[in-house]
Amino acid sequence: MSEEIKIEEVKTEKPAFTADIRERVVAIIMWPLCFLYASMLFEAEGTWNTMFTVFSLLFIALAEGLYRQKKRSWESIAILIMTVIIAVSVWLPYRILGPVFESGYRAFFTHLFAVYWVMCRANTLSEGETSHMMLWDGITGFFIMPFGNFLLNIRTLGTVFKVENKEEKKKVLPAILLSCIAAITLLAIAVSYLMHADVNYNHMMERIFNCISIDIDATLPVRLGFTVLISMYLYGLLGGCYRDTVEQAADRTGSVKKNLNSLRKVPGLTWLIFVALFSVFYVVFFAMQGQYLRYIIDAFALKLPAGVTYSQFARRGFGDMCGVTVINFILLWLMTRTSVNYEKPIKAASLILNGESMLFAIIAFLKIMMYITAYGFTPLRLQSIWAAVVLFYACICVMINILTRKKTAKPWFLGSAATLAILCII
Repeated sequence: MSEEIKIEEVKTEKPAFTADIRERVVAIIMWPLCFLYASMLFEAEGTWNTMFTVFSLLFIALAEGLYRQKKRSWESIAILIMTVIIAVSVWLPYRILGPVFESGYRAFFTHLFAVYWVMCRANTLSEGETSHMMLWDGITGFFIMPFGNFLLNIRTLGTVFKVENKEEKKKVLPAILLSCIAAITLLAIAVSYLMHADVNYNHMMERIFNCISIDIDATLPVRLGFTVLISMYLYGLLGGCYRDTVEQAADRTGSVKKNLNSLRKVPGLTWLIFVALFSVFYVVFFAMQGQYLRYIIDAFALKLPAGVTYSQFARRGFGDMCGVTVINFILLWLMTRTSVNYEKPIKAASLILNGESMLFAIIAFLKIMMYITAYGFTPLRLQSIWAAVVLFYACICVMINILTRKKTAKPWFLGSAATLAILCII
């Protein structure tokens, strides 16, 4: 009689979720901070600007506290300075030239810079620094990381009052509650004494309390709902980056690069034909611009062809030139990423296409300068000058990359970001 040997499968239990003290503190503070952000959405111009700047600076301080043990790169310091400058510019009432960008745009830029700074500060960028993968890093920061860790805030808060021993739990929770009540009461008394002792301090605290006061009105449920969503999103970003490792970032990058390499299926001749077709249209355009070059030169002397206004000749033409330059960048990316052969001809076609992009950027710059000559300089027109210069700078960086294979995404990004921050503050 044979004995049957039963092998029991050993099931490895998933380790219980834990969070360190920094994660718990950030998870708790995130809620009142995000209530400030949600309340800002219902405030008028002037008030919301101040609230936004305060929120941004507190968010940065919170992230710095969470990541204080992570290695800090000089690039993260540079991006942090730019983020603070733009955040402060949203509130700053007076400037040297006037608002180049409206406050809504500056708030939007602050979001972009802040998320990218978090990725850089947490050392979760694809290549460890700004690279040609910056678009993927942006997708990771805005979507993959926060939504992939959307419930992380709730899970972290669950560990704050988690006590294994039920008897201890009955003792700990009341003690925590009484401690919080006592601390808040003492803080209120101390602040009231300080407000009574100094008039300026009293006025400052009154303004702060007015900003954070909870008004019981019809918007309160909406503000609370926004608070929940924003808190979970932002903590998903901060906490997800905090828990992310270099190995995980490398795995994501490797997967993206593998998928990009799988795109290399298009014969190089196909792209050469399309680049030639694009170039035919571009050469005809440049030939006609050569004819109009006299008009551009004359326009600086306030002369234009009959029936043509400055708005038609310059402003609309400027946007068209910038649009075509962006299209050329997209075409260049597709051509270099999907071609399987004809390496040297593809390189030559890339140089030609990029050279044409440089001409478009130059034409765009001349048109906006001509428009300024006609109607005068305003701070808002610096936007167009900046856009043309940034596009031309991108063309130079691409040209260097094609000829030398040197990485030029980082200097282009930092240069463009720094000039944008300067335009927001002046």
